[in-house]
Order: sequence, then C-alpha cells, then structure tokens
Amino acid sequence: MSEQSPIQTSVDVFVEWAKACLDEMAASAKVLESRLDSLDVNVRAQAEQAIAHVKQWIAEGQADIKEVQAKGAVSIAEAKAQMEQTWSKFQNESSKWAELTNDQQATFQARAQAQTQAWQNVVNGYMKRAAELHARNQKQAEAHVAELTSQAQEAQADLKAKADDLSKAGQASWAAMSQALDESRNAFSKAVAATAKSFDEAAKG
Repeated sequence: MSEQSPIQTSVDVFVEWAKACLDEMAASAKVLESRLDSLDVNVRAQAEQAIAHVKQWIAEGQADIKEVQAKGAVSIAEAKAQMEQTWSKFQNESSKWAELTNDQQATFQARAQAQTQAWQNVVNGYMKRAAELHARNQKQAEAHVAELTSQAQEAQADLKAKADDLSKAGQASWAAMSQALDESRNAFSKAVAATAKSFDEAAKG
C-alpha cells in the first residue's frame, strides 16, 4: 500500500515542480548545443558560456532536490527560494539565449516538449501509486488521476494551439512565447499541488 503523510506530499510537490523547471533549462541548453557549429566565433563563445551557466544551475537544482528528499519538508522553504532565484536568472537570460540560435521557435518547442513530458511523468507516477492502494481507496485515487490526466491533456492542447498560432504569426516575439510557457507551467504547478492533496486524502480513506 502507498500512503503518504502531508509532509511527504509537500516534498513531492516541490520535487515535481523543481524537476519540471530543470527539464526546461536542459531543453533550452540542448537547443544551444545543437547550434554551436553553425555560430560564428563570438556568438559561439556566448552560447558556450550560456550552456555552462545552465548546466551549473541544473546541478545546483538537482542537489537541492536530493537535499529535500533526504531532509524532508523542513528544507523545502530554503530549497524553493534557491530554485526560484535560479529560475529567475534563467528566465532573464533565456530571451537572449534564444536569439543566439536565430531560431526562437526551436527553443520554444523544446521547452514546450519538456513541459509535456513533465505532465506525463506526473500522471504515470500517480497511476502507479493508485495501483498500489487498497481496493477501498483505489477508486477515489483513480478518479483523481483521471482528473489530472484530463488537465494534462487540456494544458497540452492549449499550449499546442498557442504554439501553432505563434508559428503562423511568423516572427512572434519571445515575450509571447514565454508567456505561453508560463501559463502552461502555472497550470502544471496548480494541478500537481491539487492532485497531491486529493490523492493524500484518498490514500488515507
């Protein structure tokens, strides 16, 4: 049986949020890496520096995640503050980095795909947990998973529609792309928090 305390639930919510952020960072860095050979010397140097920064931030974020998993809820506030500071740095630089590739759409699509995968990872995780519950708790838990799945599909469809609109618009601004990503990410965070709480209640019966 898989039953979680509210403390463990708060840890899981932080971990899923942090992992999703790090995955977006990694997706952005991967696009830069794939374009290095096509850049001139000066721009390539900027891109390589950007990639180094992102990799450092990812390593720091992964360390924060491990610390929270080891120490529990008592370490969440500090870890979240550090992650938010890192994410703010990344967001402030992401527009410039997207321009380095001369293909902002590629960066947008890569980050959108990372978000889609984050949704799927969470859905899969809760499906597995639901299967481990006693029969009396399982039905309610599965209903929460179904709701999460529906929210994931809706968010992904919405982001895809926005991506298509931005693509048709041609030279859409990074601000518009970033806003679309922000809205989808916020929906993810809210859905994960709500599902974690509901699932915890279902698990306790």
